Amino acid sequence: MNFGQVVTHEKEAIVQLWIARVREDVSIKSTQDLTYSGVLDSLPSLIDAIAQLLSQPTTEDIQAILRSGLEHGALRADQGYDAKEIVREYDILRDVIFDVLEEALLQSQPVMLLRTVRLIDGAVDKVIATALDRYTEERLKEVNLLYDEMIASNQELDRLARNEQTNLVYLAHELKSPLSCIIGYSDLFLRQQGSGGDPKISFIERVLASGRQLLQMINETLEVSSYRAGQVAVNPADVNVCEVVEEVSLVMDTLAQQKQLSVVTTCPATAQLVWTDRSRLRQIITNLLSNAVRYTEKGSIRVSVQMKAETVEIAIADTGLGISDEEQDRIFEPFYQGEAGQQLPSSTGLGLAIAYQMVNLLQGSIRLQSKTNEGSTFTIVLPLRYQPPEPSSHKSALPKANPTEILID
Repeated sequence: MNFGQVVTHEKEAIVQLWIARVREDVSIKSTQDLTYSGVLDSLPSLIDAIAQLLSQPTTEDIQAILRSGLEHGALRADQGYDAKEIVREYDILRDVIFDVLEEALLQSQPVMLLRTVRLIDGAVDKVIATALDRYTEERLKEVNLLYDEMIASNQELDRLARNEQTNLVYLAHELKSPLSCIIGYSDLFLRQQGSGGDPKISFIERVLASGRQLLQMINETLEVSSYRAGQVAVNPADVNVCEVVEEVSLVMDTLAQQKQLSVVTTCPATAQLVWTDRSRLRQIITNLLSNAVRYTEKGSIRVSVQMKAETVEIAIADTGLGISDEEQDRIFEPFYQGEAGQQLPSSTGLGLAIAYQMVNLLQGSIRLQSKTNEGSTFTIVLPLRYQPPEPSSHKSALPKANPTEILID
């Protein structure tokens, strides 16, 4: 029996069954945000190569399988997969092919059955190996690009730091942890390459995670320094606030789902346009909504928009840890971390400070209502029309949270 012809004939069934099982597999989380075509990738061409290999194996068939693995590994790296997810995808493919061929295999001679099983196992193993090789290459490229970005950001940070020494000791302490991780694992890379070994993928992942954390800290610090120096520009335009809220909520809902949370938005059916800076408004909502997701372990996050006579109000309410009375007066200060923030290793204490800065820049205010272990509600109040300030009226100093703007239950 020609098992290659069977695979070709059942190609569509293999594809559909594989996609269904991959999407159902809880260990492959990266597929949740991909379209059908994004998950499908190069699978059809790989199945064709396996079918040809089973019919009449040649060197060209092996090369086709290897090319498929290289393409797949590069794409999955771009899509944010980790190495275990790639291996699991191919394990599922192996199982699906055997399930489809099971009846025909059981009816074949033992020699033919053994030969076919070996060919399929060998082909899938080769694809896994080449996919992981390319995946590792792409991750190393990302490390290099991230390194270049950090160098450029550090140079800008050094320039601003000459005029801003406040909190520098604290910042150095916070940067030490991810920087030590990058240096330590980079040293391991060099040792492994020097001994002829390949760097472990888990080491690369840790370097990338620490690099991203370090870059985030640097960029947030630059944002604070730029505001203090009066270098943050406002570019007002007609903005649909509900559209911005829905856009940010959609992104954050993906993170919330990982914690079994939901993000619910409420917007008026007919909302008038607001003359303000869209990118700054998006930054404010992103920072506040991100904080709500991070500090909420159960329940939900609700975002509501209300149009008033002269203002628009955006309320972000969570059912999280809440903020104690003692901490509420300082929560908008740069680098300040409350009790909850100190429990998160990636917290810099800048998210709320930046949100406060941007609200102030847009001539608005923030109200806070919070109870410990019951949740918090941050309400952004912005004018319907931003008024360009006089050239000398911009406040370069960071505004501290005004107690009269904070409502405490």
